[in-house]
Amino acid sequence: MRIVVIGGGAAGTFAAISARHHHPKATVLLLEKSDKLLAKVRVSGGGRCNVTHACYNDKELSRNYPRGERFLRKAFGQWSVKNTEAWFSERGVALKTEPDGRMFPITDSSQTIIDALLGEAERLGVRIRSQAPVRRLERSGALWKVITEKEVIEADRVIVASGGSPKLEGLLWLAELGHRIVPPVPSLFTFNLPNERIRELMGVVADPVVVRIAGTKLESTGPLLVTHWGLSGPAVLRLSAWGARELNERAYTFTVNVNWCGPHGEDAVRTTLH
Repeated sequence: MRIVVIGGGAAGTFAAISARHHHPKATVLLLEKSDKLLAKVRVSGGGRCNVTHACYNDKELSRNYPRGERFLRKAFGQWSVKNTEAWFSERGVALKTEPDGRMFPITDSSQTIIDALLGEAERLGVRIRSQAPVRRLERSGALWKVITEKEVIEADRVIVASGGSPKLEGLLWLAELGHRIVPPVPSLFTFNLPNERIRELMGVVADPVVVRIAGTKLESTGPLLVTHWGLSGPAVLRLSAWGARELNERAYTFTVNVNWCGPHGEDAVRTTLH
């Protein structure tokens, strides 16, 4: 069996490893359009790589995703947080849990995770080809033709793990195969406040705060960071993820309400201060 995996990120690399593990006699080729594999893994978690989250209830874990909860619940049933911990542990990578539940390698370095993934891919004999962007997929009888800029590769199976695209045009090659493409919108973005004086407090962190979008049910609690352009931090990023489509419909013009006292009401805070 010839298997081609498109996309050299975390999903594609692990898919290639899994394919080779379950089908040892298959040839597995991983195609990455850039010259670097696992680029986002390298910068995730501030360069520490938050591998997973210490939530061992699949149903509860799936609720933390803005979209795709039902699908992910089934996926977590096949591969859970415990499976992830065990997989890395078997390859000499110990994980630690932070107070907020995020799990990092004890080295606090994303390179540890990159080395584990690429090391396992090499051990299993996964072939890797960088600077090989895929332009088109075509069905040819029982085979697939994977058409890149430089060659045509025949495969029995193709796994697409190419990630998202900021524009719909970047996903048309999949639409041509009959896939339904949901128009992409930005997610996990910071809030730009061009005329607000709060920007003068850039660098200030408040934790926890409650951030709300006026006129909606959107609300998020957690750390907030004031930047030179507006608001950032986990509370804001989480809010933008859950409200990605609604904020897009509002053309990104909205009012942000911040409760700097976090989940506590004004009366409770006044009582504590007195």
